[in-house]
Amino acid sequence: MSYFIIVFMIVLPVVEIWVLVKLGSIFGALGTLALIIGTAGLGIMIAKHQGLGILYNLQSKISQGKQALHEVVEGVVLLVGAFFFIVPGAITDVIGICLIVPQLRRLIIRTVVNKIILEMRKRESIT
Repeated sequence: MSYFIIVFMIVLPVVEIWVLVKLGSIFGALGTLALIIGTAGLGIMIAKHQGLGILYNLQSKISQGKQALHEVVEGVVLLVGAFFFIVPGAITDVIGICLIVPQLRRLIIRTVVNKIILEMRKRESIT
């Protein structure tokens, strides 16, 4: 976990700056700025639209007395994706896209949940 924090707090910003400089040399300063602001705005709009859909599904399932864990997890992942869109940078935008596109989001959730389950089973078999 500490490696993740080091990467997120130190390595990612350095790589983001390097990518933004490269994008600036291709698109120019105004083009890169427009790209950053545009992706942030677009990501926030998409996240808002999908978030409202997830909230509607959550409310519907709760009112029917059904379990709504899936919607809660999708909502949290969507919120994280929107956060990555707000953070300026190309790499975080790509991560945000992956977390906002419904099919990719579900694939990522499934993969992470399966990995957590495997890790828990491995730890359980050790004890």
